[in-house]
Amino acid sequence: MPVIAGVDAGGTSTNVVVMRDGELVGTSVGDAANVSVAGIGATADTIVRALRAALGDASADALYVGAAGAGRPLIAGALEAALASRLPGVRIGVGDDARIALRAGVAQGDALALVVGTGSIACALVDERFTRGGGYGYLLGDPGSGYAIGAAALRLLLMTYDGRAARDPMLERIAAHLEVHELTEVLARVYDAPQPVREIAAIAPLVLDAASGGERSATKIVQGAALELFEMLKGVVHAAGVRNRELPLVFAGGLLERNSLLTFLLETRIANEMPFVHPVKAPPRPEFGALTLARALAGSHA
Repeated sequence: MPVIAGVDAGGTSTNVVVMRDGELVGTSVGDAANVSVAGIGATADTIVRALRAALGDASADALYVGAAGAGRPLIAGALEAALASRLPGVRIGVGDDARIALRAGVAQGDALALVVGTGSIACALVDERFTRGGGYGYLLGDPGSGYAIGAAALRLLLMTYDGRAARDPMLERIAAHLEVHELTEVLARVYDAPQPVREIAAIAPLVLDAASGGERSATKIVQGAALELFEMLKGVVHAAGVRNRELPLVFAGGLLERNSLLTFLLETRIANEMPFVHPVKAPPRPEFGALTLARALAGSHA
């Protein structure tokens, strides 16, 4: 039986799962591999290292990679070529991380997905047509993402050092997390970090915890994020031509894994304005969606 591998190459980590004959035979967790940040070659190297760690002594017959930043066909094609040069003889497919998140939660049929982690993206797979919204990347803005939430909180912290905002418990916890005491230390911590995007996004859980506790500044940031995410999802639903059709919506990504004010606000808006959309919470990890696509890739070459 073929050995198939699924990879979720994201802005926080690279997660790999390997299966043979329906049985899990290996997993691994590697470094972050956002192609928009690291580039094609470095991303391919990170994926291959993580894959080999999961394979052990085995070799893969088919591999599907869902990669942050690979929603653009030219990027996906370049990454696929880079992987093929490093993994001769392996059947390889590459797509964006939203597609594998959708297939992790809904293995077959039409569905929607909202992925909120370091970045954010909404997508629909309806009548074999893939529609996406958001996923602009951190430079142009990932609305409602961990990066956006963390950046908003950091801006507020910096404003306290400028005398333009009042310090509150959330900002105290963020300063303690960063181990900073003044404006220049904040800037140094962020701009000198090996992975500044990841450093900023790591602040988002602190903001969600503060918002769930009713802290005002955190609540305002999370309310804004929830609105951005809902509008992004609504745009995808409209562009995909769903027209009140009953569809599952996969909640994926680190910020939607557990209940919080963010998920409550999203679910409330969805129930009120798009009652035909039904959230699927706590789906399998995205690499299992990549595994589903790798299985199809292996079958198509059987």
